[in-house]
Amino acid sequence: MGSRYEVEVTVGSASNLKNVNWRNGDLRPYAVLWVDDGPKCSTRVDPDNGEDPVWDEKVVVPVPPASAARLGDAVLHIDVVHAAGDDADAVKPLVGSARLPLRDVLDDAGGVGGARVSRTLRLKRPSGRPQGRLEARVAVREAAPPPRYYDPNPYPAPAYGNPGAARDPYYAAPPVGYPADAPPPYGGGYGYGAAAPTAYGAEAAPLPAQQQKSSKMGMGTGLAVGAAAGLLGGLALAEGASYVEDKFEDRVAERVEEETFGDGDYDDDY
Repeated sequence: MGSRYEVEVTVGSASNLKNVNWRNGDLRPYAVLWVDDGPKCSTRVDPDNGEDPVWDEKVVVPVPPASAARLGDAVLHIDVVHAAGDDADAVKPLVGSARLPLRDVLDDAGGVGGARVSRTLRLKRPSGRPQGRLEARVAVREAAPPPRYYDPNPYPAPAYGNPGAARDPYYAAPPVGYPADAPPPYGGGYGYGAAAPTAYGAEAAPLPAQQQKSSKMGMGTGLAVGAAAGLLGGLALAEGASYVEDKFEDRVAERVEEETFGDGDYDDDY
């Protein structure tokens, strides 16, 4: 759970500090800040100014949730420490400490979110002996809400193995047994309103009732037309046979007459 409040501290400068590192060299001070038992924050190290360091650095210190319920009783702590070296486990000699009740800041600023309040804090040794001064500007404010996460890609990715579904809302997958990467049959695809071919070995889908009725009517009409054509063909054959028979009889009669009476060029007086 995040903190509801935070303390903004601009750590300006310090003066008349005691060089706790006098045996080994110059003083390299930095400031450590926290509220009650909350997390600690720090400034950078000033390696140049010794006993009169200048930071002029803004530090945002979170107020722990337990202290937020009693904000007026919370206390800001500031320690000035000597940076003994780069070793994180090395002992950091304390130069001096200061305490600032947040009630004093809220009263002078007019509450949470008011103007920054300038304070000159007296630094003290653990024994209580004064050890220099620290200049700071302090304000108490509500913590900023955490940033909301926005999905950079809100649109769903196309389904694996079905790229057409992401582009065409009427896309239909190829039928079972038809290769997925093969082009659609000539004259159309498997889109909206298109009939997919029946896969080899698969049972054809039944036709709708209206199409079944039309198919039956078409079949009956075809049978009737075929029967009529057969009948007409039979009649034509019968007539042809009669015609050939008549012609044959005429030809026989002509041959008999020729053999009996000659070629037709005869004398009338015979």
